[in-house]
Amino acid sequence: MSDEAFVRLQDAIISGELPPGERLRDYELAERLGTSKTPIRHALDRLADNGLVEMQRNRYTRVAPIDLDRVRNAVDLFGDIWIGSVRHVLPVIQKDDVSYLVELADDMGAAVKSRDVIAFGTALRGAATGFARIEGNAARATVIERLGPQIRRFSQHSKDAFDWSAVDDVVTALREAMKERDAVKIRAVLVTLFDEVFPAIIDRAEAEGLTVTSVE
Repeated sequence: MSDEAFVRLQDAIISGELPPGERLRDYELAERLGTSKTPIRHALDRLADNGLVEMQRNRYTRVAPIDLDRVRNAVDLFGDIWIGSVRHVLPVIQKDDVSYLVELADDMGAAVKSRDVIAFGTALRGAATGFARIEGNAARATVIERLGPQIRRFSQHSKDAFDWSAVDDVVTALREAMKERDAVKIRAVLVTLFDEVFPAIIDRAEAEGLTVTSVE
């Protein structure tokens, strides 16, 4: 039950159904989700570990504000982990693996065409996790899973800042580099995505006030 509560609350926070600053009372959440308070408390502890809620000592729990420095750090680490997988995967990659990765890139491309930030975030995580799985590195996959919600929540709240043209160029180049099994090109594309495209989106969102970075 705590796993189900965690997933449902995480999805509500990412989507904005539970906005930054929203107070979270365990008895109200238990009633809403049809469970007892114990699974809710376990779920809130996990959400706090992932930076999605803040637990105020002797006060209350609330949905955490979007911390852009934390988002930037998550983006940096996400990119480093993915690039690290590329170095290990490409020398031993098989034909079936290439087909699998190209399909994941196609999912990213479809999300870009539909301008769906949530679908794009899911596809992005899927592609990065795909490399980690081929590598056989469960630790990388676990970290990617933990970083994903921070990035996806930012993306949902700041979708108007997305440079879809730049993202489309990167996804197209990434797909072709995967098909060519070219590790150098894949790394170069990922560096562009995580060192240039995403930071520019974050800066634009901050400048235009598109994210809630603090609450009273």
